[in-house]
Amino acid sequence: MFSWGEDCQRGFWFKDGFSGDSGAEAGVQYLNLGYNIRDLSAGYNVLAFVKTNGNSFIIRTHESKDGKRVRGKQKFVKCKEKIGAVSCGDETVTLLSERGTVLCVDTSHTPRPLDILCNIPVSQLACGSQHSVAMTKDGQVYIWGQDSRGQLGLGKKRTDTSSPQHLRSLSDVPLVQIAAGGEQSFALSVSGGVFGWGRNDCGQLGLGDTTDRDTPTPVHCLNMKKTVHISCGKDHTATLTKHGVVFTFGSGQCGQLGHNSYCDELRPRVVAELWGSKVTKIACGRHHTLVMTESKSIYSFGSMDQGQLGRGDESHPSVPLLVQLPQGNDNDLKICNIFAGGNCSFATCMSNEDTDEHTNTENVHNGTQHCCVDDKLIDKWTSPCDSKSWKKIRQEIYRMFSSASCVNKSFLEQRKDKHFQTSPKYSGLNLSLARLSFKKLVKKENVLAEVEAAVLDLLHSLNRKPTGVEGLRIHLLLNELLHVIQQHKRRHSTELTDAVAAAVLSLSAESLQVIGDWWTSLSTSTIAKYVKVWKQALSVILSSKPVPRSSRVRNLLLVLQYMYNANSRVAEPHRLPNSDFHLSIDKIFLLEDLLLWHFQSQHRRVPEPLILCSFPMVMDLATKQLVFDAYAQFRKAEQLGQFFWNLLYGVDLFPLWNLQRPFELDLKRASILEDTFEQLAAANHSDYKKPLVVYFDGNPTVDNVYVKDLFHEVFYELMSGESEMFMFNDSQTLAWFPSNAMQNHKLYFLFGVLCGLALYNQCIIHLPFPLALFKKLLGGKPSLEDMIEFSPRVGRSLQEILEYYEDDVIEILAIDFLIDWDGRKIDLDPKNPEKPVTGQNKKEFVDAYVNHAFNTSVEGVFREFERGFFQVCDQNLVKLFQPEELQGVLVGKDFHDWAKLKENTVYEGEYHVDHPIIQMFWEVFDDLSEEQKKTLLWFVTGFDRVPVLGMKNIKITIQMKQVQDQSYDRYYPETHTCYSILELPHYSTKEVMQTKLTEALSNNRRNYK
Repeated sequence: MFSWGEDCQRGFWFKDGFSGDSGAEAGVQYLNLGYNIRDLSAGYNVLAFVKTNGNSFIIRTHESKDGKRVRGKQKFVKCKEKIGAVSCGDETVTLLSERGTVLCVDTSHTPRPLDILCNIPVSQLACGSQHSVAMTKDGQVYIWGQDSRGQLGLGKKRTDTSSPQHLRSLSDVPLVQIAAGGEQSFALSVSGGVFGWGRNDCGQLGLGDTTDRDTPTPVHCLNMKKTVHISCGKDHTATLTKHGVVFTFGSGQCGQLGHNSYCDELRPRVVAELWGSKVTKIACGRHHTLVMTESKSIYSFGSMDQGQLGRGDESHPSVPLLVQLPQGNDNDLKICNIFAGGNCSFATCMSNEDTDEHTNTENVHNGTQHCCVDDKLIDKWTSPCDSKSWKKIRQEIYRMFSSASCVNKSFLEQRKDKHFQTSPKYSGLNLSLARLSFKKLVKKENVLAEVEAAVLDLLHSLNRKPTGVEGLRIHLLLNELLHVIQQHKRRHSTELTDAVAAAVLSLSAESLQVIGDWWTSLSTSTIAKYVKVWKQALSVILSSKPVPRSSRVRNLLLVLQYMYNANSRVAEPHRLPNSDFHLSIDKIFLLEDLLLWHFQSQHRRVPEPLILCSFPMVMDLATKQLVFDAYAQFRKAEQLGQFFWNLLYGVDLFPLWNLQRPFELDLKRASILEDTFEQLAAANHSDYKKPLVVYFDGNPTVDNVYVKDLFHEVFYELMSGESEMFMFNDSQTLAWFPSNAMQNHKLYFLFGVLCGLALYNQCIIHLPFPLALFKKLLGGKPSLEDMIEFSPRVGRSLQEILEYYEDDVIEILAIDFLIDWDGRKIDLDPKNPEKPVTGQNKKEFVDAYVNHAFNTSVEGVFREFERGFFQVCDQNLVKLFQPEELQGVLVGKDFHDWAKLKENTVYEGEYHVDHPIIQMFWEVFDDLSEEQKKTLLWFVTGFDRVPVLGMKNIKITIQMKQVQDQSYDRYYPETHTCYSILELPHYSTKEVMQTKLTEALSNNRRNYK
């Protein structure tokens, strides 16, 4: 072994029996010990080492009579177990046996086991000046000693303790190494995450400041750097990456950071002077640092007052330079490892024949292989075995699946070291590998039962906010496991699914955001499988009678909601359709939920509704419309003094109208718009929720067709340019609110009431507004896409500015924040008149343009419209709909499938599909223009657009018109719009039929019955 620094030879027994008791000698000394050293650690006043045969020795430093520090002789530590690793504090020595037992050695050199860790196998030890850290074989961290600067990581309640304390904040993180030095501690995760806590006055935690931390804190600057090792000095830290790059941070007072300066570094900084040399080992002493390269060269930097750099006094201590190893020693020796501690430095070496042995017995202290679930282990579990072996397997299964650290360390994406890229956006998991392994695991029922039992125990111990994102991997893996179990099992128990959902919901908002972002990064097929997990569990529960209204059901719904929200952030081509989230929900249960929601809205003490109005994403459009229409019927009945149970059990409400009068409008067709606005304005607002009855021109007949006529005629008149209530786009196809409304704002309130009444009364209306209107009604924000829909010319120009134009092109175009909108000049930034658009502010310009068009310029009139709309319709129920759905329900969709209409048509009386008159009718129909066909559809059914739920509602009936004088050619076709019946006379020729039909369409010759 080579040794240099303070008392570099003193205290060791050499091969020839000579004791190195001479004082410090200049330069590096070769110590011919006659044995190989497995591990070595040095504190300020003590040094300990372990031989490869498992024997351990301690050398203490004391003060001589003249006040000088003197190293004593090595003392053998008598121990029943073979020792594998050692770590020293300033005064203390802690040993780790090959079996994983932690032993504290007192001044009498008697090893004493720590009671708390007696039955917990430990894999690593690390000591700071006055505290110790241990990592168990299942990745848990225990810590004890002084807590003067938060180095125990237990939080603000700092108390020194001689008894190891479980550091629960790291319990979910898959750790591979711990480190300590001075009054700081570190932990390293399997994917290179670095966590530090304790003293930070020199920046030795690498967090960019000098504030101490009393709990483990991620060193974000080292994320994705592929860190594989950490070493700590008294107040500086070094890290090593997989590719051999060294980062240092903390105190640079002695040059121990290697940056050719004596400045402190608050963040990790690459030791640039080592570029070109792949470093394989690092070691920090009290105020100096050693590194060993792939070529076995050793570099040093930092304090050299005790010769601990092993190079000439003339060299610059803050620059990494080669250690000057003595020449003339056996050239067959190879450097194996380096150690630094206190003011000492060491390099172990061995002959070629000992190299293989060293590789196999390299100290446990630096081991990185820890328990994790893999294919090999699952093969072992699922192979036939005897009862004795099965007992051990059960214990192994429990140990693996009850440890979040073990599970989170499993199934990593090893290809191209991708798991080192783990971040809040990427999990680092190979989920395909996990899926294949779980499929093997579930084939054996007893193995699966043990796994489920272990996972149930594990879920109770998970951290609400894991210190690192790697602690969240388990939630993806358990989703994968649940999917495989559901595919495999016939029984429909939801116990494990319920428990996983509860664990997800216990997470902090920040952790849920990370999981959501991980979901968005998954393939469409994978996320679809995960959605199916929660849907299947919910389907089992919702199919039970009665449906339990419990927190576990709500938990499942909430997880599905989180997945839906995550899916909404996925780009369109890769996004799951909303239908993938829909559930089949019993109608009676849904109406009961509606009743609970209503009573709750009136502040009555009732159970909380399960689905309404919290989880609209599980409802398809038909279900949403059912709920909305049912509630509208209920409110109508309520206004008339009837009770909701009539609705629930299917009793016809309308024969009971004699209790109170409905909301009646008595209109003249010639002045329908003026009359409607006048009577709506005069009505009590509560009347809007009553059943609507419309009379025309003094006719007292009550017929729902008049309601349809009202909305048809009023909205066509409103949307004409003559109303002057709206502005229109360049092509005159879409309307929007004017920015300088000439009309009384109350008219826009009444316009909102009309739209609300149409929705409330299930009428499709002519409302040629962009999707932005429905977004705003639902609390959404219009976007550039809405501008492109309303004004393609303006929208495309803005899109080109934002996405295509380079900065120099924008400068040449000389655009400023002054725009033309609705015939007016508008400065989008009044505080900076005529501010130019640049590459830096172009997004601000586009956002301001869109905001002005759809929000700022129409704020007053839209507020009135919105107030009117929600005076009729309940806002919470309207918000069940997506903007596209609300638009579809209210406006319907264009109908062009005339072949389908013909297919759906039914015939009564003498008429049938092959009747000559029917054949003649369809020939005439085929000759009509597209506009005439739409007019015919409205003529017969009362609407010229299709209900959004589709063709099943589009059906007409044709029957013969009875004429007493048999002079059929004198009569027009007539309709019973309420029932979509067309009465067709028995015309003599096709020409007569064509003439009479087109005249009827032109003159609206309906029969209102």
